[in-house]
Amino acid sequence: MAATRASLISTPESLTSALEGVPYDRGNRLLALSGLVFSLVMGLAFIATGIFVYILSGPGNDQVAQELEAGYNPNPEKERNIVISFSPAVTRALELSLSVLATICTEATGYVHGTTLKWCLAKEGRLTFNANLRLLSCTKGILSVNGPIFNAVFAITVIFSYAASSSIILNSNHYSYIPLQNFTVASFLPPVIFGTVLVLQATFGFIAVRSAPVPTWSSSPLDMASALVHHHYIRHRPKRCMLPTLKSGDTRDDPISPSLHQPSSWESHKAVRRVVWLVWGLVGGGIIFGGILFPWGGVVISWYGVTPPGGLLWASLLSATIQSFVTIGLHCCELVTTLARDEMVWRAASSEKGARPSRNPLMTLMGSWESCGLLVLKPVIHWLFGLSVFMAVGLGWEVNSLGMWFLTAGMIFVAVFITVIARRCPTGPQPATYGHIQTLADLVDEWSMTMYWGHKKDGWGVGPWPVCHAGTSKDGRIPPVKMDSFYA
Repeated sequence: MAATRASLISTPESLTSALEGVPYDRGNRLLALSGLVFSLVMGLAFIATGIFVYILSGPGNDQVAQELEAGYNPNPEKERNIVISFSPAVTRALELSLSVLATICTEATGYVHGTTLKWCLAKEGRLTFNANLRLLSCTKGILSVNGPIFNAVFAITVIFSYAASSSIILNSNHYSYIPLQNFTVASFLPPVIFGTVLVLQATFGFIAVRSAPVPTWSSSPLDMASALVHHHYIRHRPKRCMLPTLKSGDTRDDPISPSLHQPSSWESHKAVRRVVWLVWGLVGGGIIFGGILFPWGGVVISWYGVTPPGGLLWASLLSATIQSFVTIGLHCCELVTTLARDEMVWRAASSEKGARPSRNPLMTLMGSWESCGLLVLKPVIHWLFGLSVFMAVGLGWEVNSLGMWFLTAGMIFVAVFITVIARRCPTGPQPATYGHIQTLADLVDEWSMTMYWGHKKDGWGVGPWPVCHAGTSKDGRIPPVKMDSFYA
């Protein structure tokens, strides 16, 4: 078995020949590479923007900026800022747009990172579910592209993506020397930081694509399980056609009758419970922090100047440190929504259209209201964070009490959203899998591009309760299982 695995992983050519009919979606690979290219281009564009701001705001190039800085700094030429006239509403909209862009780029690079990580974990025999906490999971090789060092660096870049994007447009509400009625200040440093971390993420993604052969880039759990079966990482275990993920570890294969109610992801995956408690813990932390700040309205750590580079640097580190809890918390929520999405893909097998393993990951995402909901909530929550923890022109780093309450309200919505998904129980006799690879391999006995699940064989054996068999078929919809029979 070890030799077989080694030969399958060694060269991309052997992957194609080994699959032999298993879906190998090259279009998804092209989409993954397109996402990396987009993130790389955006990163380089923001680095160029920072350099442009640095050059444009040189001595004598922006008189308004120099006048603004002169009230706070005797050496304004060192700060290199530009002043842009925007209304508060436009400023808030731009901040939200930058948060959306950060989400798009991190999701694009994260898709590549997560897919390559899954196959590296499969190679080590450690892949259990199609969904995993990619920033908190790693391979055993310390220096591998999916190892602990690279994963830690990747997690840091994701955190700084949101922290830097929220500080590109600086808050000017407290500025006292205002020759313009509505304005904001942009410094050269935040765009450079934002662009740099995007370039790093894209670079890691290209390295991962190069170093980790991936048989299928599909996000479907059925594609993943099918490829793993054909590569001999896992095998179909007979007489387990009615066992859900919750009972995947049972060594007995006694016949059981179908159940109309399936266990929730809360019951089926222990990490889900930790994620839900983590998110509610963040809500509690926001309430406590907001309550402490309420009597004073906030806290300010001042700097000397309008937007000194040194001040921006330490303020970015402070913001990123606090924002890391929100970023990791939202990342962990992906596990809950992805498990729900994977279950949706599998449960389609008992519908009239059947389950179709190979699908564009964007279409799979758009077909899941849980994943779409979290995708919308991510930039909004990070935008709310930017309204509560920010850098103020001519003042310094500030944590606003009212903004913290808005952020906490947003996190309460996220916590309720995730809790409802985690505690929801699927209905119907089809066993719940939540993308559990071995369970899918046990339940699927006939792989095809479109699969239908249901009753396949009548009872066999002796006694008053003959044992039936349920499974998948490629020849159209099959009869539903018999609720008064036993299956194995």
